[in-house]
Amino acid sequence: MKSIERKTVAFTILGKTLLYVVAIAMAFALIVWAWEKYDWLPFVKNILRGVVIPMLLGGLLVLLLRRDFRAIKDKWKPFVMFVIFLTGTLVFVNAGIIAQEASAKVMRVGSITTLSNEEIRRADYLQIDRVEPDTSSYNGLLDDAVIPYRRGSSHINFVLYQVCPLKDKKGVFLCTRTKETHPYRMSSKNQLRQWRADFIDRENGTIKSVAPSAHFFKVLHPSDHFEPYQAAAANCTTPHGAINPEHLVLLEIRQPDAVKGWADNVLYLLCSLLVGFSVLAITLMRTEAVDGVFEHQIP
Repeated sequence: MKSIERKTVAFTILGKTLLYVVAIAMAFALIVWAWEKYDWLPFVKNILRGVVIPMLLGGLLVLLLRRDFRAIKDKWKPFVMFVIFLTGTLVFVNAGIIAQEASAKVMRVGSITTLSNEEIRRADYLQIDRVEPDTSSYNGLLDDAVIPYRRGSSHINFVLYQVCPLKDKKGVFLCTRTKETHPYRMSSKNQLRQWRADFIDRENGTIKSVAPSAHFFKVLHPSDHFEPYQAAAANCTTPHGAINPEHLVLLEIRQPDAVKGWADNVLYLLCSLLVGFSVLAITLMRTEAVDGVFEHQIP
């Protein structure tokens, strides 16, 4: 392939990739914004919308460019396709986060008693000047999971979910989560049992010291991982008696900086584009003298 033809094909791939990435990212961001604003499919988990769908869109991006890959040598196609897929996925992930953060609803009140449970559920974050947790009544639930890593290694995560009801609001619980990680593959059962017991002894009841001074909360929705909190709250003794799990309002204790806005993710998005397209441009512009990327003739 002549130098002029090679550059033409390279710029065509780069131009189409940029066009498709921008178009798909804008469409996805708009969908996520509407998804948040109008509360579509509330039971769809955030990881599906935040990671799985962007990966599928990255695959769609590669599929849309498949005809332009015909001029690339077979040994270079997988690398070019992977760079485009990874760049697109990172852009789409950050576009979704930008839209989600831009639509986040932060509600500020002096006392939670001024709000109904339905009003609380419509918020994403809640800032309360004064809370009255019932620290004499709390419950916890331990969850553990083995996380595999490369080269056959793995770790086990101990996660303790704790809930504490409010004195002045029926069905509302403050929630905290603590985690500890240990190596798993080479650990004995006795060692794992001891780690678990030590973790529970150290962390159980810590919500009693955290809850009274908490003022900023994430309102947990069905799309969040709130089932462990829900199970712990359903078995918790409260001043208001038994509460239907479907009527629970779960407020996870957070810091005010949990709402970061979208400025950081705009930077990540631009960096993803810059790095991805730089690698792609360098690859596509390789000269024939160093085993170029393109076939000698345009198909």
